[in-house]
Amino acid sequence: MKISELSERSGVSVASIKYYVREGLLPAGVTTAANQANYDDHHIHRLRLIRALVHVGNLSIASVKAVLDTVDSGTTSLHDAFGAVMHSLDEPAPEEMEPDLAQVLAEVRAWIRKRKWAVSPDAPAIHLLAEAMLILRQFDFGLDLADLDEIADVSEQSAEFEVGFAREKVDRTAAVETMLIGTVVYGRALVEIRRLALEAVSARLDTPGRARPKGKQ
Repeated sequence: MKISELSERSGVSVASIKYYVREGLLPAGVTTAANQANYDDHHIHRLRLIRALVHVGNLSIASVKAVLDTVDSGTTSLHDAFGAVMHSLDEPAPEEMEPDLAQVLAEVRAWIRKRKWAVSPDAPAIHLLAEAMLILRQFDFGLDLADLDEIADVSEQSAEFEVGFAREKVDRTAAVETMLIGTVVYGRALVEIRRLALEAVSARLDTPGRARPKGKQ
């Protein structure tokens, strides 16, 4: 198909397609003549992946390229590829930090060890969790990491489903892509469900006599 048809079928403008090709996010089409190339369904698939990362995951072009390089690489194990995908979604932790954050970071690392989670020590999520816990405490939430154990248990069960589903894919690229979409898009869906639940609960508590949903008594 020509680039105009690729644009129509993918919903991505011709200008954006050319930009993604220049930035190395999208493979170039097969050249057929001067300033002309043919594209196939693989390009549509890749454009859908890019759109999900940019528009749903709110990732920068540089981050998307780093993630897609991991997807395309065949030199690392599947586990290491999954880890690289996770780590590429966030900025690395700063080398220097305030003392209060360093203390919470130590607590987070101890909590992870207690849960017997095999997590890379430089995983950005460790630092981000510590930052979140510090801010929550500054606003008098008074949370301890042990208070999150039940949520962590549920998250681990969900992760078992996600990782298992990804590993069932027929090839490595599909497995890594599935893990990536699960992390970014499925994760976003869970966030939005929580936001809807917060609004629903607030509305219920604001309306005296409103019944709780069935099964929630």
